[in-house]
Amino acid sequence: MADGRQHIEDTYTIIQKASGRIGDLEDTYSADELAELQIYLESAEKWVKLCRRKVWLRGQEGTAMAQGCLDSANRLEIALDDPEAGVDTMAELSAKLESLARVLSTKSQVLT
Repeated sequence: MADGRQHIEDTYTIIQKASGRIGDLEDTYSADELAELQIYLESAEKWVKLCRRKVWLRGQEGTAMAQGCLDSANRLEIALDDPEAGVDTMAELSAKLESLARVLSTKSQVLT
């Protein structure tokens, strides 16, 4: 079983793939939907970078939270072709990554 660090790396890979597909979605998404998706994508990229390679992710709680992020990222891969589902799933992923990054920040402050 992979620990949370691998889940975050897999999530990062999926986000990078989604970022590369943004240009292909112009025919599927309206301009407003595409702009909203881009905002959530940039937010998710920022948060996932803050979560990478953190030792706390090796534990049970960290792995569980990282698994939740990976599950959302996997749903994103499927939902990206549907504008409404794609934006909602990207927003969910961004929120989960932000929550994880905030927990990681708190844990690192407590440990140092």
